[in-house]
Amino acid sequence: DADAFILDCIPNPSPKEITERTVDFVMTLRQKHPDTPIIVIQTLIRETGNFNLKARENVKQQNEAIAGQIEVLRKKNVKNLYFIKEDSFLGTDHEGTVDGTHPNDLGFDRMLKKYKPAIGKILKIKFTDE
Repeated sequence: DADAFILDCIPNPSPKEITERTVDFVMTLRQKHPDTPIIVIQTLIRETGNFNLKARENVKQQNEAIAGQIEVLRKKNVKNLYFIKEDSFLGTDHEGTVDGTHPNDLGFDRMLKKYKPAIGKILKIKFTDE
């Protein structure tokens, strides 16, 4: 049992894999846990995309793929399904990663500052450090 399932799995699969696997995975999870909130988070925008156009396009397609799959699930009337869209999770000053891709301590702190209010609202809780 869990208070929620948070799916932050978009950085690694291809857009095709996201499209092929998301609905079945979420439907399986929903069958086993009919009332538990499922929260899906888009992947963060990586700085490497500022100079690697292939990487930029891949992240864009990953985020579009998961957004599309959330819409499919909503049309299937999957209840208690939430979606957190990418919102400058790492900040905009180029200080949030160790290598343009992977968050450093500052990047993770910034991500939490975006995630916690959204998750708190879904779970109807207030985190003590907000």
